[in-house]
Order: sequence, then C-alpha cells, then structure tokens
Amino acid sequence: MLSALPNDILLLIGEESEQKADRWNLVLVSHHFHDLFLPLVYRKVLIHHWHDANSFLHAILKRPALARAVREFDITNWVQRNISDVDSNLIANSAQLTELLHTASHSKLESDQWSQDLRRGLADAWAALITPLLSRLSKLQLAHGARSPYLDRTMHRALNSERPFCGEPAFQQLREVSLHHREDLDQSDDSETTADGQPSPSLLLPFFQLPSVRSITANSVVDPSSMITPSEQSAEDEELRLGFSSITDIDLRSSSGNHGMKAFVSSCAGLKSFKYQHSDSHVLSHGYQPSAFYRSLSHSKSSLEILWLDHYGRHHPFTAAGLNQSHDEWFGPLVDFTALREFRVRLPNLLDIRYQNEPTTPLIDCLPSSLETIYIEGCEERYLGMLVAQLQTVIKSRRTRFPCLKHINIEGAFTNFPSDGDDDGVITSFGPGVPEVAIKDKVYQAAEPLHIDCVQAGLELHLHDRALSHI
Repeated sequence: MLSALPNDILLLIGEESEQKADRWNLVLVSHHFHDLFLPLVYRKVLIHHWHDANSFLHAILKRPALARAVREFDITNWVQRNISDVDSNLIANSAQLTELLHTASHSKLESDQWSQDLRRGLADAWAALITPLLSRLSKLQLAHGARSPYLDRTMHRALNSERPFCGEPAFQQLREVSLHHREDLDQSDDSETTADGQPSPSLLLPFFQLPSVRSITANSVVDPSSMITPSEQSAEDEELRLGFSSITDIDLRSSSGNHGMKAFVSSCAGLKSFKYQHSDSHVLSHGYQPSAFYRSLSHSKSSLEILWLDHYGRHHPFTAAGLNQSHDEWFGPLVDFTALREFRVRLPNLLDIRYQNEPTTPLIDCLPSSLETIYIEGCEERYLGMLVAQLQTVIKSRRTRFPCLKHINIEGAFTNFPSDGDDDGVITSFGPGVPEVAIKDKVYQAAEPLHIDCVQAGLELHLHDRALSHI
C-alpha cells in the first residue's frame, strides 16, 4: 500500500522520520525505497573519527549523487583514534583516495604530506578532503586544532577558484558555519601555532567572503588586529573593507577582542545579531574593552537587533596589559541602535557607574525605543537599589518611549551561602548537610517595587544568579 504512493508523498513521509534509524529501515524495504530514501539518510552527516570519514568518503566517491544530497556536515564530536598499520596501509593504497589527493593537491609534496596526515587520523586533513565534494552543503560544523593548514588552504583556494574549485563557485548554498576549537586536537598537530596556542583567525575570515553565508559561530577567537604590530595598525585601518560580507549573525565564545573584532564586525553589510563572550585566558588578551566594540559596531546601528556582550565572560585580575580594569568600562549609549530588540550587557558596561553610585547618563537616555528584552548581567547587590530605580523610570515611560518592551532580566551574585545560624533567606535542603542555594530574601525585597511596576505594566521580571544555573 505504501509503495503505491507517489514518490513526492513518500519523501515527505521520510522527512517526517527524523531518526536516522527509521530512515535506514525505509531504505531496506525494497530496491525502490533504497534508491528513493538513501539520499535522505545522507541529508545530515555526523563524523566521529577517521573510520567514519573514510567510509563516508568512499561512499560518496562511488555514488556522487549522495554527496549532492548532504545538507549538514558535522565533525564537532571528532574523537582522535590511533590507526593500525593495516588500516594505514589500506588508506595509503586506496586508488580512490590517491586520485582524489592528486586532484586536490598542487604538488606531490603536498599530496604526500596530506596522505600522511590522513593516516594520522587528523580531523583537519579528513574534513578538508571531504568538504569540497559537498556542493549543496548548507550547514558546516567543524572541530579543529590551533592550526588547520588543510582547511585554511582549502578555503583560500575556494575563494580564488583554484583547484579543486576550478568549475562553479564553491559553497554556493552554505549558510551556517560553526568552528569549534578543541585543545585535545592541538596535541595531534605539531605544526606552528599562534603565540598563545590559540587558533589562527585565518580559518574564520574566508567564510566572511562567501556570499551565501549568513551565520557564523566560533570559539577561542583572538582579534586579528591583536596579531599585527603598531606600525602595521594604521595601514590595516586604511585597508579595512567595510560592508562586503553578507553575514548577519556572529557568535564568538570564550574569545578576546582587543579591538572590538572590527575585522569581522565592520565587514558585515547588515549585521543583525552579535554575541560575544570574553575570556582573559588568551595570552594576547588585554582585557575586555567595551568601547572598542562600540566603535566597531557603529556601522551596524541601523540593523543590529540582538546584542550580547560578554555573557558570563571570564575576567582575570591581571592581563598582558597589566591590571585589568577595562572590564568595568562603559560601552556607550545604545539609543542610536534603532533596530535593537534584545540586549544582554553587564551593568558596569551598560551604565557609567565606575567610581560612583549613580550613572552619569540615566538608563532611560541610553536605551532605544525598539527594545523588547532587557537582560542586565553582573549587578552587584550594592547597586541593585540604584538599578531598580533606573528601571522604574524606564517603565513609567514605557507607553511613550518603549512601547515594545516585554521582558526585564537582572543577573547578579544574589545567592545564599549560609553558615551555621545564618537565617538570611529561606534555607531548605537537597539532603542531609547539603543546603539549597537560593536567591536572598533581601534581594527579592529590594526588587519588589520594580516587580509591582512590571506587573502593572504587563511586563515580565526575572532575577537570575549564575550559581543557580549550574545546579
């Protein structure tokens, strides 16, 4: 009965079966179902180690139609495995791999080194060999070490239409890119690294030049401008191209943007979402400098809809530049970001309160009228009363100045860590001797006037503490 349905209907049924096992069962029903549903099985490909990569590569070399079926390619969970001498010889003597390496390489030396690194099981070597074959890829998720010479080389050849990209332009349908740096993969890469062992931004930059890409996520990114000398800085500023990229969403995690990541941010013609999480763990970090992001994002004031700055970032007392005080720097007024719907910013960066109890510029004069969600992080308990008063003023002007506002969130160090006899707040227990961590009663009391105003205005108010998010 099922086989009598038109192929289009059958494919719709197959697409509703999200589990790969269910799709494999369909493939095994008949020869007709095998040919019909096998490309659906290859729609999303997850590679976990060299054996997966080798099997998949031989499958798409044998049936190129399967390569055209792939929409998502994911190696973020790559596990480094030793390759036996027998398997190494099989890889080295594979006629298909030898021919593919000959096509992809520009010299015999390159081909031989590539073959050697395939036999070492390097994720970089396998991914760079496979991805050029996936002509209809829309989502790419890569795990990589501090240096990825094969992926670097492949991307630059794709942009320059060099072999193996001599035909149609490469990656025409690629829209989402995720680059996940993993330190465990650094250990398998004995080539040069950047000064602090972090990934080179050369892997990230080419994706900004692909016209189809809209979203990019990466971690452990060091600002490219941090890697050039001061004498080169002015020349780099002059040569900085503005608005050439089609990327609308950038998410940089555990990164260091000494210069506001301007090489990435300023390149976007219509940036809609920018999320940045700072980390001082990079040797080249000079501390979190919000004003640098204000300058780099100035080209996106009319398009930016979502801004997360330093969500749960890591700040050390000292950085390469010395005493780390820049993390308390004021970002600047957001009022000119006329499309902004949601922001997530630390209190010292949202309001200029350093060395004083009241902001130099009131919150109401810092916010654009387009806001729907306010999320303020890093509020110290001593500033909570001031922040409540500032937000009350915003709510009172909601109808005339902030008609879209729906959600207010405040995060800070608000939890109880009670000692014996401490009755500050309600203390319950998960078990014998394990006190429950909870937001202090006096924090709720301080926020109660704001809660009342939010209820009356039809807004949602939430208090958060990151200690609770890990329980």
